[in-house]
Amino acid sequence: MAKLTQEMKDVLKVVGKGGAVVHLTTCSKDGKPNIVAERFITHYKDEYILIAEMFAQKTKVNLNENEVGCISIAHPVKGHTWVFRGPCTVISHAALADYKWYDIKAGEVLAEWGEWATKEPPSEVPPDIAPPKLAQRGVIALKVEEVYSYNPDEAGKKIL
Repeated sequence: MAKLTQEMKDVLKVVGKGGAVVHLTTCSKDGKPNIVAERFITHYKDEYILIAEMFAQKTKVNLNENEVGCISIAHPVKGHTWVFRGPCTVISHAALADYKWYDIKAGEVLAEWGEWATKEPPSEVPPDIAPPKLAQRGVIALKVEEVYSYNPDEAGKKIL
């Protein structure tokens, strides 16, 4: 099991207001990848990454077939270029409060991160392309098992 460093935790936070975009990659059982760009992200405890689940239909289908996902981040600050890999799940608002996935309790996570759009509205989205109402359906959780760097000096190097 990999643990996030403090530097990684500092970068993996709610990133609205012009911060970095992360990409979540999942893959179907027959090998078809799906990549979605995400804005609402944070760390949880020492080994989890959370993303708001708003419009991730293909992601949910893929995770039902293959639980492994990757999150890549290319933060504007040099050196913050990582890929985090591990099992993923979707914790929906319909989950029972005491539902547990690894060390995550659904009720705790959803109480804190279940309504990201109200805490951190994406101000950089022009009104003409913004959805009429952001509808968060839950949280996507990734349990970090491996971390790779894709910094040119360390490309592909497993660092955790």
